[in-house]
Amino acid sequence: METDLLVWINGPFGAGKTSIAEQLTRIVDKIIVFDPEEVGFHLREWVPLPASGDFQDLPCWRDVVGQSCAAFLRHHPDHLLVVPMTVVNDAYRQEIIDIIRKDTDRILHFWLSVGRETLARRISDQVVWPDDPARDAEVRKWRLAQIDGAMACEERLGADTVVLPADEASPRRLAERVLAEVDRYGTRGRSAEAGTSIPNRRTAER
Repeated sequence: METDLLVWINGPFGAGKTSIAEQLTRIVDKIIVFDPEEVGFHLREWVPLPASGDFQDLPCWRDVVGQSCAAFLRHHPDHLLVVPMTVVNDAYRQEIIDIIRKDTDRILHFWLSVGRETLARRISDQVVWPDDPARDAEVRKWRLAQIDGAMACEERLGADTVVLPADEASPRRLAERVLAEVDRYGTRGRSAEAGTSIPNRRTAER
């Protein structure tokens, strides 16, 4: 089991990022799950939000997230760092990764690929704020509006992203696929040290 490694689980709202992270905590003994959304919630209390209302548009959010990831890896090298967070803006994602890479390039980026109809159904069925129906409806409407952006982002992903088909697979099975890719990452690293090249794989096996 490779540690000293960041596993970023990306994908649309409703793809199952949080559920996979929860499964990973049941499988891996030494693990840190860092949710950048919590950083955004706190920043909203401390600094003015941009006109968009989206905390990801705050440069300080991207800076804090990148610096936090690097600090977790630096101070807890014996833990697997898991970051379940939707970031579909390519420039923002690269900005965060560049900050982390000042400390380490041990990063695995996953994308959960889910069909449009499945996403819409999952989001419509979700209850985020059970005690506040109005706010819950607002969040649901906003997440549904993000589907097109997520679909476009998936089309732009490069070979450094591992795509996990997630329409039918259970969170447990997807967590196992993540760990299989983590193991392959370690194998690639050991082979590279030995002078043997193992090609990178963009889409994980079902």
